[in-house]
Order: sequence, then structure tokens, then C-alpha cells
Amino acid sequence: MMRGRSLVVTTAIAVGLTVLLTACAAETSTARPEPTFADPVLRPSPTAVPSSTPAPLRVVTVGDSLMSGFGLEPEQAWPVLLGARAHLNLTNLACAGAGFVVTGDCGAPFSGLAPAVAALHPQLIVVESSSNDFWEDGDEIRDDTADTVELLREAAPDARIVGLSTIWNDEADVPDDTAVTSQALRDAVDDAGGTFVDVGQPLAGHPEWMQPDDVHPTPRGQRAIEQTVMSALQDADVLP
Repeated sequence: MMRGRSLVVTTAIAVGLTVLLTACAAETSTARPEPTFADPVLRPSPTAVPSSTPAPLRVVTVGDSLMSGFGLEPEQAWPVLLGARAHLNLTNLACAGAGFVVTGDCGAPFSGLAPAVAALHPQLIVVESSSNDFWEDGDEIRDDTADTVELLREAAPDARIVGLSTIWNDEADVPDDTAVTSQALRDAVDDAGGTFVDVGQPLAGHPEWMQPDDVHPTPRGQRAIEQTVMSALQDADVLP
């Protein structure tokens, strides 16, 4: 009798343990479900956006004291004003007192600026004939102008060369030498495959735009030149 009772008890205990373990397993399964993950969100990888703004045009200007802004701050000179308005990368190499023949304050005529032009690698060269060459020999003006433009062409073979006519002061009577210097540059630029632009006389009839020396323009006179040159360059399809 004792053996049978012990077997019954042992069997009961085993059954109980089995039920208990099954219950624990059920609780564990309920408390810790298998983790699930949402499908990843697919996004396109970023790509570089090309810039729609071209690099500023590299421009060099060559001229005399009217172009350098003599007596004013450098930023008041008309080429600097034009560069800012047209968003150009502009370097003003203008030299007071200089011309194609005459040596200026920089110790040379315009031809002496060719090495500086070469170092700047311009895409556009704007050169203006000068009243400083007035009363020089006509043949010398023509020869030196042609030689200088050729030096500028060699200094920047891929640049476009644009020549501007000579600007006189506010006097209504423009000297005949203005036509001589302007024509010499026109011929030289044409021979070099460039563009010549006649900008007229933007200072004429406005003595109030001149400094006390009656030779060099005030800031207002410089703005008048800039506006005239800008319009002329646009008309000639040099600038947009």
C-alpha cells in the first residue's frame, strides 16, 4: 500500500510541475513577444545641385587718369562702378598721365601694363585712347597704339579686346586730336579682331561734374561715364 501511494504522489507532483512550467512558458511568451520591424523608408540619396550662376567675367581695364579716378577714392572710378553693377571680376590697371605714346605716373605708357595683364588672365580687356597723347606725332600715335594692342593680344590670346574712344572734358569744342587718337585705336583693335566702341562725350556741357582742375571728373562725372560706357558695351553685345 505505501509503494502505491508514493507512486501516486510522485505522479501528481510531476503532473503539477508540467502544468506550472507550461503556465510560466505561456506568461513568458505573452510578456516578451517577438520584436517586429517596420519596412525601411526609402529616400533618394542626395545629389549635387549644379550652380546656375556662372563665374564672373574676368575683366582688365587699361587707360588714363579719367579711368583711374584721379583725385577720388579708387572705388569711385568708373570701371570699378561698372564692375560692381555688371557683377564683373574687374581689375583696373589705369595709369594717370599715361597714353599709348606718353609715359605716365606708373613709369611707362600703356604698353608697360602688358605683363600685368598677362598675369591676370582676363577674358575681356577694355582699353581706352587718351587725351594725354594729344599733340604727339600722328604717325607715332598710330604705330604705338597698334604695337600696344598687339602686346595686349599676346598677353591674353583668348581675351576679347574692346577699345573705347577718347573722352574729353566738359568743353563743347572737342579738339581734333580726339579723332586722331580714337581712330588709331579703332584701326588697331580692328586689326586684332576686337571691338571698337565710340562712347561719345559723356562729360560735355556739365562743368559741375568736373573737379577744380577742370580736367578730372567728380564722382558724379565718373558715374556719368560709367552709365554711358555700360550702355555702349551692352549695345555692342560686349556685356549682357
